[in-house]
Amino acid sequence: MNPIDFGSIRTIPYDPFPRVEYEGRVERARRLMKEHTIDALLVTAEHNLRYFVGEPSTTPQQTTRPRFLLILSSGEAVAVVPEGIDQFYRETTWVKNCRSWPSPNPKDEGVSALAGALRELLPEHARIGVELGAESRLGFPAGDFLRVADAIKPRTFVDASDPIFTPLRMIKSPLEVDRIRAVCGLVSEAFENLTPKLRLGMTEREVCRLFEAECFSRGVEKTSKIVGVSGRGGYTRPYGVPSDKVLSDGDLLFIDAGCLFDFYWSDFDRHFAFGAPDPHTQDAYQVVWDATEAGIAAAKPGIPICNVWSAMSAVLNSNNRGKATNIGRMGHSMGLWMPELPSVQPDDKTILKPGMIINIEPSTSYPSYFDGSPKLMLHEEVVVVTEAGSQLLTSRASRTIPVVAK
Repeated sequence: MNPIDFGSIRTIPYDPFPRVEYEGRVERARRLMKEHTIDALLVTAEHNLRYFVGEPSTTPQQTTRPRFLLILSSGEAVAVVPEGIDQFYRETTWVKNCRSWPSPNPKDEGVSALAGALRELLPEHARIGVELGAESRLGFPAGDFLRVADAIKPRTFVDASDPIFTPLRMIKSPLEVDRIRAVCGLVSEAFENLTPKLRLGMTEREVCRLFEAECFSRGVEKTSKIVGVSGRGGYTRPYGVPSDKVLSDGDLLFIDAGCLFDFYWSDFDRHFAFGAPDPHTQDAYQVVWDATEAGIAAAKPGIPICNVWSAMSAVLNSNNRGKATNIGRMGHSMGLWMPELPSVQPDDKTILKPGMIINIEPSTSYPSYFDGSPKLMLHEEVVVVTEAGSQLLTSRASRTIPVVAK
């Protein structure tokens, strides 16, 4: 990819996914529909519309002007979208069969149009799959969903998240992996070039804004989630908006970055010590770094993802070096959404397959060197499962914490 420079911001060109990519996704969905006796698939969530259509909207779709895609067991897919968007679909996507309604119309925001299409195109006792399962969201108000459900009886809505949407999007195509590899590489470069520009006396917010500038200057399109938390001798939580807290000698700064390239996510973190890190912080960092290595090595096709959790847990709990935290999981997947299933948990038996993206994310708790209060240390790297094992998509964090000199 050849960058086009616009001052300090660059844009990395890429080709849109070809039609055959979307056709393949629809055909795989239809095979699963047949397996689970689902007569049609109703797609409403933003990330699922992007998966099947390449829907490029950057605005929330849960309220005004929702979009609906109806995938039947055979034949053309049908889009039910607001007026104006129908023409956009016909001109820029592979979906040409569009129905529309005047929008915005809060009293009837697509309810009648969608219900009418479902009644017309499906038999009376059809089972219609929608996004109702774990870690899913409907792309329109729940009240409108209930109105449609009532209007199409005796047709019924059933969950399609677990049997169709999740397993489909869990396996990334080579084109999807390329997008994720690209954004992970750009963010890795931004992290690596950040340390020399940091100084004691900067605030969390200043550092995180500087990091975002580094991301944009390399071609990242959005920085949707930038967590920045710090504390003397370590931090106490992995979530938080960067504040105007001044970073002083002895502080450890944790940045967890969620960035997008062509709507595909990158999500991983890095640490920065302001002044030489204390012994407890150094030890915790090394323990979690080693656990991350174990997780990366364990991620192989054909094994349950809980084995990745077990490999990391064994390192964290060995030789009294530390202990695993109770955050709930030590990793997840990502793609057009973040996080995605499966989760790196002891009770998740999902079998790893080539094309799966796994965020390896162990964490440990340890006592502060200064006052004994509990602190947290968390690492994250991103791998793709391959036929031979796994491949790192991020540039591996250094074995020691990067130090911001006094």
